[in-house]
This record gives sequence, structure tokens and C-alpha cells, in this order.
Amino acid sequence: MRTLLDALATQRPCPCECQRKLSNDERTRGVAALYACDDALRGLGDEPTYELHGDALWKEAQRKGDPAYRGVAVRFGECVHKRLLGSLLHECLHALFGDPSRANHGIPFGLPYGVPPEVPPSGEEAFLAKYNFDEARAFVGVWILGQELFGITWDLRTARDVGTYGFVGGNALVPVPAGYRAVAHLDRRHHEARYYARARRLEDEARAWFTPENLAELVTRFRDAEAKGRASRPCAYPPPADFGRMAPKKLRSDDPCTCGSQKKYRECCAIGVVPLEPTLAR
Repeated sequence: MRTLLDALATQRPCPCECQRKLSNDERTRGVAALYACDDALRGLGDEPTYELHGDALWKEAQRKGDPAYRGVAVRFGECVHKRLLGSLLHECLHALFGDPSRANHGIPFGLPYGVPPEVPPSGEEAFLAKYNFDEARAFVGVWILGQELFGITWDLRTARDVGTYGFVGGNALVPVPAGYRAVAHLDRRHHEARYYARARRLEDEARAWFTPENLAELVTRFRDAEAKGRASRPCAYPPPADFGRMAPKKLRSDDPCTCGSQKKYRECCAIGVVPLEPTLAR
């Protein structure tokens, strides 16, 4: 499995143009924040996954309902200073709000689009309410915690532009793992206006949760987990400035495609675009 150091050592140009738009000091501060989040997740008993196809690994664990799985997909594309950091903070918040001793932070694998069969249809919305609120806190908390912990003021990003919620009341159904019943829900594409209106209201409520007292407690718990994870690092981490000043490497045709398909770039997203420079023989 790729580690955080692997992801940082193989940085590629990202759509955000972090290398050009962020200063060297900002990038270095971002790498230090990545170290801290990586330590915190491991200190909480999780194993962050830095493979570009990490989301596919998580979906396989979801399909199996593996109670021993502790992987957490955090890498979505090549961006490290905005998106990877945002995703790591998002998952740290999920771990802090959930039960890190259980798979998927204690969130049932069938959520948010399925519920256990013993939950009656009339109780679906109430059952999903806690998950939805925790997801909203983990979504809006990325920017709040990023500034409080690391003084980061640039735009952080997560995997999506809005939280992933299970809003009952639509007609969308998706397959769910064995042991769960699919819930008819609002889909963000087919019920866009209704989904986003409810999501933004929920996120406003979640934002209000971050009072000075709640934020201070969250920071303390994060720092405790970070210290525990730092003490058990699998190897020595180089100074953040080493990665902060590193220039992105050109994507070669036989590199893994940045979309996470597990295919080589030339066999995937390179099709139909201007060819890259040929890869040197090894």
C-alpha cells in the first residue's frame, strides 16, 4: 500500500495549480498539516489509504461488510495541498465524531442509502439523522479545523462539493450491501435543487455546532491522537519543506491514471489527448 510519503514523493501537476498559486511557505505548512492528519488517523486506529484507487478498495470492503477493515480512502486525484489535505481532515473529523475502534468509524456500511431491515420505513429518516449530522459536521469542519489547527486560509477541498447525505423522500434507489434495505432517497443529480437546499440547511446547523468550547475539545482530542500516531510512525518523515518546495513530476504514459481506474494513463484518460513524452526504458 502507498503511504503518505509515497503520495508526496510522486506529486503530479493538479488542476488546482497548487504549485503556482500557493507560496513555498504555504505548501510547506500544508505538508506539515498532512503529516499531522496522517498521524492522527493512525493514532485513532485507522489506516489512511493513499492509493489513487483507494475508493474502490473501500467499496469492496463495504460490499463484504468487513468488520475488521480499518482502511480509509483519502486520496482523490493528484492534488495534495488542497484536496488530499481536505480529505484527510474530513476523515479525521469522522473518526473523532464516530467510533474508531470499528470499521468505517462505526458508520454502518449500508449508509447513507440503506438501513438495517429491522428499521421500519417510518423510522428511516430518524435512523439516518445522526449520520447526516455527523457527515455535515465532518464536511464543514474541514475549513474550520484547518484554520484552527494549522492556520490554513486557502481553499481546502474534499471529494465532493457537498456532503453525502441520505435524505429520505425521493425516488432514487441504489444497490446496498447484504444485510441492508435500500432507502428511496433524494439523488443530488436527479433531485438537484431539493438535495442542495436540504444539504445547505443541514450544513448551516452543523457549522453552528462549532462553538469555541466544542472546537477546543475537538482540537485537544486531535492533538492527543496525533501524538500517539507520531510515536508509531512506520519510518522517519523528512522535513515538510523538502516536499513543500518539490516541483510536480510530469505524468508518464505508463504511470497509474490519476482518475483512480487502476489502468495505466495511456490506456485510460490519455486516449484522445495529445500524447505525452515517451517513457524511457528501464
